[in-house]
Amino acid sequence: MIGKLTFASRGRGRAAPGRLYGLNILWAEVDPDSFWAGRRLRKAGGELRRAGVSRLLVPGSFDGWNVLRAMGLRPVETEQLVRAKSAPLALESLERRGLAPDRATVALRGSCADRAVRKAAVELCPRVRNLVIDVPRGGRELAEWLRWEFGMPILPHEAPGQVGLCFHPDREGTDEVDLGLYGPQPRLAGLALAAPELAQEDRENLPLLAALWEGGKLAPEDIKILDRTGPSTYNDTESILIPTQ
Repeated sequence: MIGKLTFASRGRGRAAPGRLYGLNILWAEVDPDSFWAGRRLRKAGGELRRAGVSRLLVPGSFDGWNVLRAMGLRPVETEQLVRAKSAPLALESLERRGLAPDRATVALRGSCADRAVRKAAVELCPRVRNLVIDVPRGGRELAEWLRWEFGMPILPHEAPGQVGLCFHPDREGTDEVDLGLYGPQPRLAGLALAAPELAQEDRENLPLLAALWEGGKLAPEDIKILDRTGPSTYNDTESILIPTQ
């Protein structure tokens, strides 16, 4: 179960059931300015954990993970969502640079040919000119299958790409643009994932998007890619869903 911790005046750390964009959660409020803030945070963590919560959404300014991790709570992970959007991120990066995908090379760099790497390869094969498969475990087999299935030229693993999709921190290459698809803060080279139908303050909250996507409350097509170096690609006046507590 997923919990949500929010800062609120007079928040005493009590946990109560709630719904967030249709997702059932357990909600706790803590007053960060209270003299008893530390005690109330521990109270909130204890109540959440006893209720079966293991993953937690927190405010962006939260710095109390040392307390909550010791109680068995951890952040909502975002890697699976980011990796699921890896092919669209690569295509958006090419478009942003004015490069036609059918004339471009994308490199897939990871430690093994897992589901995310294979999915990205299958999505990109019909769209790009070349792929680089830089994956020690299972990469050769994946490259051979892609050649057989798509007739796709697979370049040597040391070849650079216009865009590199890096699925593991130890596999960064010499690509013109590197997208780091790992860790709590992925490196997306000015791109961002967003859900325009959410309230404005939630639209680019990556852990929240991951929780809603995992819970089936956001479909893949509901999650858009924004270029944060340019103007917003959606209108802030679009209809939004308001979270209920």
